[in-house]
Amino acid sequence: MTTPSHGDVGTGGPQKVPLSQLIHLMAEYQKLGTHRQTFLPAPASDSLVRGYGIVAGGFTAVGVICVTVGAYPGALAIGLIALVPASLAFFRGRRNRRHRTARLDLFEFGMTVYRSGEQVAGFRWNSAEVRQQVIPFQNSAHTEYSLRMSGPDGAEAAFDDTLFGDAREWGRAIQSAVTLAQLPRAVAAIDDGATVHFGEIALDLAALYFRSRAYAWEQIQLIDARSGLVRMKVDGNWVSLTPVGQIPNFYIFNELAERLRLAAAAEFAAESAAIGPAESELPTSTSAAEPDPMVDSAPETTADQQIESPTPTTNGTAKTADGPIEITPAPTSSTESVATKL
Repeated sequence: MTTPSHGDVGTGGPQKVPLSQLIHLMAEYQKLGTHRQTFLPAPASDSLVRGYGIVAGGFTAVGVICVTVGAYPGALAIGLIALVPASLAFFRGRRNRRHRTARLDLFEFGMTVYRSGEQVAGFRWNSAEVRQQVIPFQNSAHTEYSLRMSGPDGAEAAFDDTLFGDAREWGRAIQSAVTLAQLPRAVAAIDDGATVHFGEIALDLAALYFRSRAYAWEQIQLIDARSGLVRMKVDGNWVSLTPVGQIPNFYIFNELAERLRLAAAAEFAAESAAIGPAESELPTSTSAAEPDPMVDSAPETTADQQIESPTPTTNGTAKTADGPIEITPAPTSSTESVATKL
């Protein structure tokens, strides 16, 4: 849901309405609960604006000199050139002023976003979809945070680390809260035999589905999200899926996929171990079956990816810690429910 934009509420024409009041109304309507934290715009750097202004001022000074000596055509040409940096300085400064009125608020059960000239948008953790353009890794020297939020009522908001300060904090807090609220529901859906969709990708107990193709979990050796593209290693070969930014709630997708993949790998290893002793009792003239060279019986784990998975803190706020969510699977048969696998 979105509220009327700042300054458009009232009777008898546009009236100024305090932004805090609009945010309070949105939080009450969406039942977002206790307010946790507010993030204001990142400090605007006016160095570029000053640079444009200096260049424009220099051209203007040269133009004045040309007028003084009677070189009017040259003064006109230099004046036109000076308009370019002057215009850039004007629009850049205007953009910076608009950014200074933005605001991001995190609550117990959701969040609100406001940008100058737009409406206050509200989202609940248990129903919002968040798309992140680049997934951060723990060994990344520089991490970019660019999120696009959408709600079931059609509300949308896009913002990044150039707009709001402390991007690592709010980025991980939002991802953590959405994952914590929606992961149990996704697990229960797969447990009931349903298929859970993440854009073009779908998951169930048997396989991962992408563009009318099914990839059994026993075949998938690794899922990787580097360079903004999700791909997976299937029987030794890499298969490209879709850009990270097109997968809603990527961390939920990644958590489900890794648990199902690791459960299938553990089951395959257990079956291989059970078959081994039986084969040793066969006559020496009977050769043991060789493993398929295309199947990795000891697949790489999520630790190899080093995805910076957010987790909630004990105080219930939107702040997060570094460690990934881990639940060790212990499957016993291929027909187990996802509650056992996950």
